[in-house]
Amino acid sequence: RDTFIVLLHILVSLSGISGFAPSLCLHPKATHAKSNIVDTTLNAENKDATTSTSSSSSLYQDIPKKKPWTFGILTSGFPPQQILVPVVKFVTFQVWRLMMNELVTHDEQGRFVRESFQAGNDPSPLQLPNDSNDGHSRYKLYLGNPCPWCHRVKAAIAVLNLEGEIPITMLIDDAEKASKGGWILPSPSADDRKANIAEELITGDLAGVYNYCYRDILEEGEKYKGRCTAPLLVDTETGTIVTNESNEIMILLNDYARRLPDHESVDLRPIGREEELDNATKHWFDLLWNGSYKCGFATSQLAYDEAAADVLKGLAEMNEVLASRPYLVGQDVSEVDLKSFAWVTRHDYAYTVIFKSPGGRIAQYPHISAWVKRLVNDYPKLLESVDMEDACGSYYRQLFMLNFGRVVPYIPNIHEWVAGL
Repeated sequence: RDTFIVLLHILVSLSGISGFAPSLCLHPKATHAKSNIVDTTLNAENKDATTSTSSSSSLYQDIPKKKPWTFGILTSGFPPQQILVPVVKFVTFQVWRLMMNELVTHDEQGRFVRESFQAGNDPSPLQLPNDSNDGHSRYKLYLGNPCPWCHRVKAAIAVLNLEGEIPITMLIDDAEKASKGGWILPSPSADDRKANIAEELITGDLAGVYNYCYRDILEEGEKYKGRCTAPLLVDTETGTIVTNESNEIMILLNDYARRLPDHESVDLRPIGREEELDNATKHWFDLLWNGSYKCGFATSQLAYDEAAADVLKGLAEMNEVLASRPYLVGQDVSEVDLKSFAWVTRHDYAYTVIFKSPGGRIAQYPHISAWVKRLVNDYPKLLESVDMEDACGSYYRQLFMLNFGRVVPYIPNIHEWVAGL
C-alpha cells in the first residue's frame, strides 16, 4: 500500500505538471516575439477570409481567456518528450493496475476472476405469510438498480407478479458514504417502522446489515470480513441471511409464487427442466454475462482478447438461437431470459463503452432485438424493472479507475432504447 501511495503521488505530480494531453500554453518570455508574428499572420488570414465567409462559419475557436493552468512542458521540450511520455505511461499503468487488483481478483495473467461471496446459503422454501405475522412477509430483499444481478431478481418479481409480497429496499450506490462496499440504505419507510424490524436492517449501509446478520458468529467488536454484495435476501424475524446469490433467490421466488394461493403467474423454472435451465445459465454466463466483465476488468491484452472472443461468439450464437425459437430455452419465457435481459439492457451503453466489450449495438442483431421486444410486449412490467439511465451511468460514476474523467455519456431511457431496436 505504501508503494501504491508513492506511485499515486508521482502520477498526480506528473499529471499536474504535464497533463495527459499536449498543452497549448506557451512561456511568455520565450515566445513573445513569435506570438506577435503568429497573431499578425492570423489577422491577415482572417481579413482575407472575411471576404468569402463570415466569422461564424470558422472551424476554429478563440483560445479562452480562462483555461486550466499548466506548465506547458510538452510544448517547451523539457524534459524531453522521449523521457516524459514513457515515464508518465509507466506510472499511470502501475497505479491503474494496483487499483484494479484492489477492486477485483485477477490471475497472474491479468484475467478477471469472479469469486464467490455467497452468504447464508439456505435453499429451503420461503415461508408464506400467515396469521402469526398479520399476513406480512418475514423477508426483506435488498436490491440496487445499477447491478445486473439485482436486476434479474427484480425482473423475476415483476414477471411473477410478486410486487408487494416481499418488501424491497432499493439501495443507493454511494461508495463515499458506505463504510464498506458501495451500497447505502435509504431512509426507513413507514412500513419498515411499523414492521418492528431491527434498526440495523433499515438504517446505515449494507455492510451494517451483514454485520447484524452475523452478530452471533462474530466476536464482540468484530465486523464481517467478506464482501457486502447485493442482491441480499434476509429473514427479518431471525435477523439472518437467507442467501445473497441471485440464482438461488430467483429459484426461491419462483417456488414462492407457485405456492401462493389464488396466485397467477408464469413458471420460470418448470419442474423437470432444472438441469436444462442450469446448463443454459452456465453457458450464457461464461460467454456473455460474465464475459463483458472479463473484458472490462482485464489487466492484460491476452486476458482482454480471450474475453472479447467469448462475447463475440456469445452474441452470434444467441442471435442464431433466437432465430428458431421465441425464447432462449424453448417456447416459453424462463429464468434464463430474465438473466439475459438484465445483461442486454446494459450492453449498448455500459459494457460496449466502459468495458470495451465488442460486438456493436444490439440493434445489429435482428433476432436478439426481436426477442427484447417480445419480452417487453409479453411482460410490460419489465420496462419498469430498471432505470437504464441510472444503471448504465453508475458504471461511469463509480468505476473511476476505468473512467478517470468521470464523464458520463449520453444514455437513453429503456423505452427509447427498445424503440430503437
